[in-house]
Amino acid sequence: MLDNKNTCNLKSERLTRFPNVNSLMKISIGLIFFTILSTAFVYAAGGSEVQMEIDETPVVIILENANLETNGSFFDISTLSVSTGDSILLINNDVVSHKLISGSANAMKKSASMDYDNYIICELGEKVVLDSGYSNDSNDICNFTKDNRIITEEIFPGESISITINDVGSYRIIDSDYPWMEFVIYSFSNSESNNVNSGFPVDDKITEQTSVSEPEPVLTPSIETLSVTVDGMPFDVEYTAIGLSVYEIESDTDSMSLIFYVDVNDSTGTLDVTLDRMFFDSIYDGEDDSFFVLADGDETVSKEIQTTANSRTLTIEIPSGTEELEIIGSVFGITKELPSVIETPVIETPVIETPVIETPVIETPVIETPPTNECGPGTVLENDVCVLDQRCGPGTVLENDVCVLDSTLTKSSSSGNSKELIMGVTVAFVIAGVIGVIFAIISKANRNKH
Repeated sequence: MLDNKNTCNLKSERLTRFPNVNSLMKISIGLIFFTILSTAFVYAAGGSEVQMEIDETPVVIILENANLETNGSFFDISTLSVSTGDSILLINNDVVSHKLISGSANAMKKSASMDYDNYIICELGEKVVLDSGYSNDSNDICNFTKDNRIITEEIFPGESISITINDVGSYRIIDSDYPWMEFVIYSFSNSESNNVNSGFPVDDKITEQTSVSEPEPVLTPSIETLSVTVDGMPFDVEYTAIGLSVYEIESDTDSMSLIFYVDVNDSTGTLDVTLDRMFFDSIYDGEDDSFFVLADGDETVSKEIQTTANSRTLTIEIPSGTEELEIIGSVFGITKELPSVIETPVIETPVIETPVIETPVIETPVIETPPTNECGPGTVLENDVCVLDQRCGPGTVLENDVCVLDSTLTKSSSSGNSKELIMGVTVAFVIAGVIGVIFAIISKANRNKH
């Protein structure tokens, strides 16, 4: 009995100290499932962040046949706005390789019909001028000058490459082999990254209200107007200026910008400019986007102070020494409609032409009288004198316009020949007789000697 009791106590003690094997298995399986689920959730969260980063990377696509100037479209976009430090993915969908560079275009060499066969790309700091004895900006023949901020490797067909934008400002990108391929990148500081048309979420605009506690005397500048020409059509731009003067405005349809040439005569000038939406606007994805403002190429402080359905008003702080202020938007609108002019049609009176009756001219036939030859055979009459007719050869005469033998010459020549023959025979006989007499005398003398 004691042994049985001790055995039961030992079993109960073991059960107390060591849990059941089934319980341990259940706990282990639960831990394994928990680990797997935790890992899956962490991976899913990390994958979504990576996907979000990929989706938020701006993409520029080189279109097919962009290497052909006649193609018309070379990139899928013409302008792109990003923040400093952002990367841009360049994808080559063309059939040839491309190599992109950044720089600035020579405004003096830009024209509507650019001669890309003689397009000159210069290195940073290089200026190629005409051999005219002096050098200035007007005779710089470089069409494009590199700034060495972006120089890509060769992008082969179907491949892509990523570039990083490090500086604030504008980047004009072209292909060094196909310079008609061009697009512009506008880089903002990170503090203004939510106000650019880069495809990122845009925060709702907050309208600031300034509470006025006490009225203060404010010097209200007068509204001024300057005219600017866009593709040959004039527009009026209204503005007010404090501490500066604006002496010219011009448009740049390539970069979609207005350029104000200013003279700042204070430590900081302020320019308020009202832009008619029908003339110039900044739109992205069908909604208002912020304008990008540069003072001599550097970003400056600007704020949109009034927005209506017809216009947008900006206030811009311009540092001292600034000469060129550029407001960059996205589109130049339709020109203002001019009053239609009804042209009075001009009715032309038909002119009845009087027919001219031509009198026929009767030509009197000219009867040629053959000249009479009053001279003898073989001669012709020239200047009332009979001369030898040189038209036929010697011994021939002209009869009935035909050269024939002269019969008189034939008769005289035959009689002369007979006389000459008789004389020759006679002389021969005389000579033969003399020779015979001489031989006879010699023979007779020889006989007498013998």
